[in-house]
Amino acid sequence: MRISNEHLKMLDIIVKISIDNASRSFSKSIKHAALIELVKTELVDISEITEEMNNDFREMVASMLRLEGSLNGKIMFMIPLDGALILQDFYLQETTGTAKEFNELTEGTVQEIGNILASAIGNTFASGMGSMLPTPPQVLCDFAGSIFNQLIFEESINNDKILLTETKFRLHDTEIDCYFFLLPDLSTLEQSLSKFENKDNLNNYTRNKIDVEKIT
Repeated sequence: MRISNEHLKMLDIIVKISIDNASRSFSKSIKHAALIELVKTELVDISEITEEMNNDFREMVASMLRLEGSLNGKIMFMIPLDGALILQDFYLQETTGTAKEFNELTEGTVQEIGNILASAIGNTFASGMGSMLPTPPQVLCDFAGSIFNQLIFEESINNDKILLTETKFRLHDTEIDCYFFLLPDLSTLEQSLSKFENKDNLNNYTRNKIDVEKIT
């Protein structure tokens, strides 16, 4: 994957805006003040992150889906199982620690978070690049390496990089580390980001950047 520094900066701003919008939607969903905090966004080698994931022996829950429209690709939200159980309790307004094991309620919780994140990033991209719709998410519960290999299957043949976003969920005094991966189709990514080269979109991009910096 080859992305210019300018386009990578644009992606960083788009992800920041998306995470902020997702944070607001997430708070409304669980009826509690919550924050999805962006830790970092970086372009990493698929081989390196694959090795990292394969060496992570925690059981994870992930929501994976495709993006279709002006930008095609895959996105995946992945969280440790114990963190998913905490989010499940918040969604169901139960006391933290009530959920003990993965079940259909955990699956539904992670599926909903995947939908929130996908809609947020899709709407942010669409504001300057055209329509982009997520497909219904697929929820997986397995070790980190197994889940990640399903994300990059086939795409890794044409891509040697992946956009990795590390995030934290903050719920009152609870902090949960999680991952958000974006694996875009190269041809549609370049076409979409190039739309920001015109004056109107660059102005919108600058205003959004300023707004994000005020809230981060």
